[in-house]
Formats: sequence, C-alpha cells, structure tokens
Amino acid sequence: MKVTIATCFESNEERAGFVYDACVQRGYEVTVLTSDFSHIRKQKRDHLPDHFRAIETMPYEKNLSLKRMRSHSLFAKKVFTEIEKEDPDLIWLMAPANSLIREAKGYKKVHPETKLIIDIIDMWPESLPISVPKNIFPLSAWRNIRSRNLSCADLVVSECDFYQETLKKEYRGKIETIHWARESEAVRMDPDLPEGKLSLCYIGSINNIIDPEKIADMIRRIDMPVQMHVIGEGENTETFLNVLKPVCEVIYHGAIREEKKKAEIFAKCHAGVNIYREGLYIGLTVKCIDYFEHGLPILNNIKGDTRKLVEEYDAGLNIDEVSKIDAEKLIRMRKQNENIYELYRTHFTKEVFVQNCLKAVDEVMK
Repeated sequence: MKVTIATCFESNEERAGFVYDACVQRGYEVTVLTSDFSHIRKQKRDHLPDHFRAIETMPYEKNLSLKRMRSHSLFAKKVFTEIEKEDPDLIWLMAPANSLIREAKGYKKVHPETKLIIDIIDMWPESLPISVPKNIFPLSAWRNIRSRNLSCADLVVSECDFYQETLKKEYRGKIETIHWARESEAVRMDPDLPEGKLSLCYIGSINNIIDPEKIADMIRRIDMPVQMHVIGEGENTETFLNVLKPVCEVIYHGAIREEKKKAEIFAKCHAGVNIYREGLYIGLTVKCIDYFEHGLPILNNIKGDTRKLVEEYDAGLNIDEVSKIDAEKLIRMRKQNENIYELYRTHFTKEVFVQNCLKAVDEVMK
C-alpha cells in the first residue's frame, strides 16, 4: 500500500514523522511532503528531516497577509500535483493550511477510491491571537475554506478533543482525537529543589499569545517567594522578562535544545507555567508534554483537554479556579509525582501515538 503524508509547517514535522514511522512499521511505501520555507524564521530551509521531500514555497514576511494566503494556496496546488504522480492508496493531510483541504476535495472528486485522513493540527482563524471578530470577512472566508470542504475526508483526526466542538458542526463523519506525542529523549534527573521559594519554569516560544501580565498576576497570588526559569526565545522576550522581574527572581536560559540541559533545569523546578492570553482557541499545548515528561505539575489557564487532564490526574492547578495559589500543594505534587508520569505515559508517548495512528488507518482502509 502507498501512503502520502503532507504538511505545510516544520512545527508539524515531528507528528508527520510519527505517522511515517507507523506506516513504515506496517510495511507501507510512504512519501512525506513538506515546505522548503520556514514559517518561524521566514526564510528558505537548508535542512529537512530524513525521508521528507521539499515542496518549493513562495516566501512571505507577515503572518497575517494576503501574500501568506497565496503562498499556502500555491503550496497546496503543488502538493496535489505531486500526489497525482504518486497515486497513493491513502493520503494523511495535516491542516492548516486550510487550502490543503480545498485541494483535497478536488482530488477526491477525481479519485474517490483514494482514502483521505485530514489531521486538524490547529483551527484557523479561530486560534489566531487577534481581537478582530473571526466571523467577519476576510477571516470568515478563511474559515470557510476548511468548513465547506472538510466533508471530503474519510476520517477527521483532531489533536485535541476541544476542537471537536467546532468540527462536529462542519463534518458529519467520525472524528478521532490523537494527541501530540513525544519520542522521549528525556534524561530524568532527581529533583534538586530550592528551599523557601517556589521554583517555576516557562518553556517555549515567547510570542504574542503569551500574556506576561497574567503570568505576573499569577505570581503575585503565590504565598511564597518565586523563582522563574525561562527557556525559550521570541519576538516578545524582552517585554516578557521585564514584566516578570519586578515580581520574581528571573533566570533566563535562552533557547535550549539539548535534552540533558533541559533536564537539569527542570530538576530545579516545582512546576511549569502554561498560561496564555484569554480568548485563544487552544485545548492542549506542546509545552505541557515537556512538563509532564519530567514530572512537573502545571499552573494552567487553558480550557478543554488540558483542564480536564489536570483535574483527572491531579497534575497541577487550574489557576482561574483559585484566588490564592498554594505553593506547598504544588511542592507536594512535585515530590509525589508518579501520577504525572502516568499521565505522560497514557497520553503522550510515541508508542501511544503510533497505536492510535494505525487504528485510524485501519478504520479508513477496511
């Protein structure tokens, strides 16, 4: 059997790689298509993961621009030109870009025998961090590219249950949730926790979906002095650090990709920070996987899947439910954290992802 996997963004390539590994494990012939343009760095890429094939992509400078939308549209057309040549039995398509779904519908009209799984990684424009109403033009037109074409799928996969609230209004077929996963390279270290203070960690991009003032307000509600380790970088780094410094001790590490170094920092922390701007359409964040993999409870304000998992596994505090934050409770959670490791093993390992992926493939190919 031949399978083609396609994604527009390098941030999805770990997930695409897991789908590739699952299908290869079954003995399928697999092609993975991705962009030669980095959305994050806004420049052409000089390196791709093994087994991935680059699709030439028109560069763009601004995230919210007509040029970006045209770039995605042209990319989608090129992807399906390649798929036409490959003639696969199964297409696993990662969206956004929403234009990939539009092209998929046209392809399915000509090739109804080809099975199609559409994997919804993000919801555009619902997830965009902008204050403009999402139901007015041109954002409504952008959303409709997805909503009016999603019916072409044989199965829809979503990266969190939270997205299904909207997707069930657009798609009458079956929707499966397959959470993000991690191929663990973690070096777990025994905790080396400070006394007399609560040590927190923030990891990830420091961009415009982060709310520094909300994080600072959360710190003020903690009944103990706070130390904050920051791992990451982004366009709002300076603002983020300047807002935190008056309310806690800040230790800035910059971007770190070496697992051992991250583990050394996590070992010094009682909890991870998972706090975002209000109004974002997010059900689960990748940084949670980092925290849970290392046994850290989280301070969370995300609804949907994350809120439910925190409650089910006693894996942190949903901060919008408390006026004061009990530092001693977090410290106990960190020291008695087998439930957090169980949460990670149950939901976020590569093995769990591969099992769920093959279940989805079997479902559409039967």
